[in-house]
Parts: sequence; structure tokens; C-alpha cells
Amino acid sequence: MSTRPGLVGAFVLGAMGLGVAGILFFGGARMFSRTMNVVAYFDESVAGLDVGAPVTFNGVRIGQVKRVGLEFSTATMTARIPVVLEVQPEQITWQGGKRLAEDPKDFERLVRAGLRAQLEMQSFVTGQLRVDLEFLPKTPVRLMRDSADMPEIPTVPSDLGQFLAQLSKLDLQELARSAQGAFASLDVFVKHADSLLGPLAGNASDALVAARDTFRSGDDAIVHLKEEASTALRDLDGVLVDVRHQVGPRSAELSRVLNSADRAVRQASTLLDSLNGLAQPRTPFRSNLEAAMRDLAATTSSLRDFAATVERNPNSLLLGRSGR
Repeated sequence: MSTRPGLVGAFVLGAMGLGVAGILFFGGARMFSRTMNVVAYFDESVAGLDVGAPVTFNGVRIGQVKRVGLEFSTATMTARIPVVLEVQPEQITWQGGKRLAEDPKDFERLVRAGLRAQLEMQSFVTGQLRVDLEFLPKTPVRLMRDSADMPEIPTVPSDLGQFLAQLSKLDLQELARSAQGAFASLDVFVKHADSLLGPLAGNASDALVAARDTFRSGDDAIVHLKEEASTALRDLDGVLVDVRHQVGPRSAELSRVLNSADRAVRQASTLLDSLNGLAQPRTPFRSNLEAAMRDLAATTSSLRDFAATVERNPNSLLLGRSGR
């Protein structure tokens, strides 16, 4: 029995040691790390933003949501939603390696440079949100906190909030009336087009029938022309056959005639060459021929004179020149 209190004490000490080890292992980093609280006021719905939701800067986690509250303004009687962000300064360093201190002036410098807070969707399936910090220097600075117990980061509407805000500014009734007017005009146009297309469809049908008849007539003409062309080709083929039959038996006779003509042409050529040789100057034949031609010319002149004498005095044939 004296050993039982010792065993119980040992188990208690062991359990306490395991508890301390677990705390150090799972949360020791946060327990011994410095944190800084900043606040951001959102005008839009924060449904889906829970405590412990990540706080990121362009996707890099630098803290978490510590508290989501609700405040009413006594002056305007409007509600505003303060979201306290627990930021770990060790996660943020200046250029050169200097860490972001817990001095609120560091965040004031970042705000002047354009640091803004915006709600972003973590998951479209669960609808959970996160707070994303980003530099947007062209957006206006809206500070709502009266006291300066913690730094404030201005907020800008989320993409969904901007879309809903633009949608709320639209005059839906005017758009509905414009749409109704457009549909009415479209209905009138369709009816008018239907009234115009009715006769046009009838004319198109008549044109198709006429075109079909024309094509049918053209087909008949083509068939007739084909038959006539076939007949003409057959006749031409028969003529060619007759020519072959007539020329075939007489081919030998034609060959003999052509050979005789060829020989006659060669003989005529030889005769012409001989005559050309005889007619050359300074040849005996040429001299005799010239003498004969002179005698013939003299005889011709005498005959011409005799004929003239007889024509003048026919009695001279009986009486001679003295009877004149």
C-alpha cells in the first residue's frame, strides 16, 4: 500500500510532462512569438470569415483573424464590422533584413504607401473567406477608428462586393422595360418578315418548278444531240471504210502512174537543160540560129511588102508591076 502513492505521483508527473511537451510542440512557436494586433473595418458582409481564418499578403500567410465584432455609430446609427487581425511581425521584414517592429508607425508608413485589406474567397465549395493585404495606392484611404489603441488598415471592397455594388446601381425596372420594348419590336419584325416571306416562298417554289422543267428540257436536248452525234460518227466511219476499200485495190495502179509522172518530170528537166546549153552564146547552133532568124526576118519583110502591093493593086498578080 505504501508504494501506491508513489506510483500515482509518477503517473501524474508523467502526464504533466507529456502535456507540457505537447503544448511546446504544437503551440510553442506561437506562445513565444511576438504578435501585433491591427484592425480593419468592412462595410460588406463577412459571412464565411471565421476566427482563425488566415491573413495573407499576396498569398503569403502573415497572421490570422483574432476577432470579428460589430459596432454601431452613435452619430450615423450605422453598423460597422471591426475585424481584429493578429499579425506576426517576424513574418515581415524591411529590405535589408530589418524585421517589422511593433511600432504602429511602421504600419502607418505601409498605409501611406497603399496597404489595404480585402476579403478574398478561400474555397468556393465551403464559402470560407480570408483577409488579404495588398498595396493599392490608387484607392482612397478610409479610416473609421476613433481611438489609436491599435493600428488600422483601410479596406477596399472585394471583387464580389464591387460587382454587387455596381449591380445595385442599375435601374432594373428600366432595363426590364427596355427588354420588353426590344422583345415587342422583335415580335413585330418577325410578323412582318413572315408576311413578306410568304409570297417570296411561293415565288421561290414556282421558280424551282420552272427550273426543274428547264433542266428536264435540257436533258432531252442533250440526249437528242448525243444521238445525232453518234449517227454522224457512224456515217463518217462508213465513209472512211469505203475510201479504204476503193483506194486499196488501185494502190498499185496509182503507184505506176506516180512513177510515170516522176520519169516524165525528169525527162522534161533534162530537155530544158539541153535547150539551155544550146542557147548559150558562142556556140555553132547559136550562130546558125541567128543567121536563120535574119533570113527569116528578111523573108518576112519581103512578104509584108508583097502583101501591101497586092492590097493596093490586085491586078498586079496577073499583069505584074508594069500593069499598074
